[in-house]
Amino acid sequence: MYVPTVGRKVCAMLGALATQVLCLSSPTPSAAQQVTPVNPAPLSRHPYQATEDIADSATCAPQCVLDFPQVPNAKRLVITNVSAQLGTSIDSFVIEGNGGAFFVPKPYPTAGVLAAPVTVYFEPGSIPTARFFVQDATQHTSLIVTFVGFLIPSQ
Repeated sequence: MYVPTVGRKVCAMLGALATQVLCLSSPTPSAAQQVTPVNPAPLSRHPYQATEDIADSATCAPQCVLDFPQVPNAKRLVITNVSAQLGTSIDSFVIEGNGGAFFVPKPYPTAGVLAAPVTVYFEPGSIPTARFFVQDATQHTSLIVTFVGFLIPSQ
């Protein structure tokens, strides 16, 4: 069978390319290609969820504070989500208890509740709190806050 010169060159190039593809896509990796799996979560995580409430904001106005459980020894608390019932007269609250303050505002002024992703850390022995400034003590609002996150070993 006669194959023109151009056809022979194309066949030779395709053959060389196919050989390279076969060599590069070896199903068994060599020692240099083997990868040791990396643990994506090297720290042991323990889920955390706590809810605290005040039945009537008028009883603690103008500053209402919810105390959450103390962070256990040798653990660090990482809060990743917060949800709260604030009523319509309170526009935000503050997460405190580790030497800093993290403000969590409502999504819009007439909202009575909020849910927000956050990243707030608490060291061993600290007491997380949620603090509200109650401007209108005639509003008898129940304040409810839930912190969700995880505990990890402290370093």
